[in-house]
Amino acid sequence: MTATVTKTDTYDTIVVGGGPNGLICAAYLAKAGARVLLVERRHETGGGLNTDEYYGFRLNLHAIYHMMSDVMPAYGDLALPEFGLRYVYPHVACAFPFEDGKALCFTKDLDETVASIATISDHDADCFRRMWGEFQPMLDQYIIPLTYQLPLPVVDQVVEIGQTEIGERLNEISELSPVEVIDEYGFTDPRVRMALLSFSAMWGFHLEDPLGYLYPVYLCRMIEAGLVKGGSHRLSSALYRVLVSNGGEVLDDSEVTRIHLDGGRAVAVEVADGHRFEASTIASTLNPEQTFLQLVGAENLSNDLRHAVEPWEWEERTLFGLHLGIEGEVTSRHPEPRVNEAMITFLGLETEDDLHEHLERVDAGTAGGDEWLHLTVPSHHDRTMAPAGHELVRAEQVVLYDEGWDSGTQAFGDQALELIRRHVDLGRIVLRREYPPTHIEAKLRTMKRGSIKHGSYTNLQMGFNRPNDLCSQVATPIPGLFTCGASNYAGGMIIGGPGYLGAKVVGESLGLELPGGSAE
Repeated sequence: MTATVTKTDTYDTIVVGGGPNGLICAAYLAKAGARVLLVERRHETGGGLNTDEYYGFRLNLHAIYHMMSDVMPAYGDLALPEFGLRYVYPHVACAFPFEDGKALCFTKDLDETVASIATISDHDADCFRRMWGEFQPMLDQYIIPLTYQLPLPVVDQVVEIGQTEIGERLNEISELSPVEVIDEYGFTDPRVRMALLSFSAMWGFHLEDPLGYLYPVYLCRMIEAGLVKGGSHRLSSALYRVLVSNGGEVLDDSEVTRIHLDGGRAVAVEVADGHRFEASTIASTLNPEQTFLQLVGAENLSNDLRHAVEPWEWEERTLFGLHLGIEGEVTSRHPEPRVNEAMITFLGLETEDDLHEHLERVDAGTAGGDEWLHLTVPSHHDRTMAPAGHELVRAEQVVLYDEGWDSGTQAFGDQALELIRRHVDLGRIVLRREYPPTHIEAKLRTMKRGSIKHGSYTNLQMGFNRPNDLCSQVATPIPGLFTCGASNYAGGMIIGGPGYLGAKVVGESLGLELPGGSAE
């Protein structure tokens, strides 16, 4: 989709990159009255909001689970339901079937979840209720609101949060690892512990890293997550419609090759065909290497900025996807009926030790595709995802980028399919698509080495340090240049924070007031 672009005009803002954060930033600014040009390298906007259709099967090759769908400011501020966005919220969020016939089912009803845990451990069921009771106010009062506010330096943030009892509790767990968090709350059963750690491990997190402040998000918000009806690209389409309906312009199939400076100020972007577009402000949603080292050019950076950008680290773990179009039914073999109703089913592991040992093999490059995966049948929850009489299966596994994917993709997919068949009755496979991490990088270059969050989540690359302490406030040391992609605070995973904050800061520099205010 390409809106009409006049190639000699000057804009208030040029947004580089048409992924979710670029679209959010551009849509807010256009609605606030700015003249906006969004430039996208690919033939369509959306980035990780990617839904490809094959013979009536709609494959979400990237993002599918939207953790912040109901709290993201853009949802209300931009009136996205009026532009066709609909979410589906499966009641059974996650299921962990075990070989002895028992299953852990995490649902949107706390009492049901506690009762499910109690079938395995009464003690851990009580621990979960207590933990959930603390996590919810942490999320409501701090974690969710702070996602849509500019980050403070670490010490200042700790002081501000610590002024309340629940804030002090959040500070206490923030420096813990996921393993230490569940230790802190007293969980003892190896199956329950495996399940609770899987909510972090499924995204490639190292379970020993001190990222405890993220644990409530990846547990509670995954249980509350929604699926976009019609596929994740429908969110992209809604944001696109907001943008163009407010006069915004989109130039796709156009790779930005240079950000031009004049007197040290960012003043224009140049695209691959040689055209140059000028703007008062430029907002890049690309990763730091692309924005500063490639587009601005390392030679044009101050020593401080270059030294802040160059150490950027990519995620060590990434994801392998297997997508299946099925003629007939897809049914869990497990006796617990709610396993078949779950949005996500985890297959292959029984205990916490199994999980740790599996992740050690992942890091060593020796894990097989038949060990552990999480599985979703999108068409169970949204019939538009597959043709009549058919189902769509989506499986993902944690892997390394460097695993010989050019030659080993099909064999790894065969192993994953073997694991699925051990737990699920499948009809006839009529479509099969493997999606290794090399394909992630090839499609979305901002996700270097398959880095789905645009860069590693470590304490040196989070909060006030994301992407670095010079750029985490959106404005950069280069006048006129702003950054607001997933490599900025508060990170990736379709949370909408970087794009919202980008629009807010750029808008303020232009003297504009953003619509809404639902994040205040």
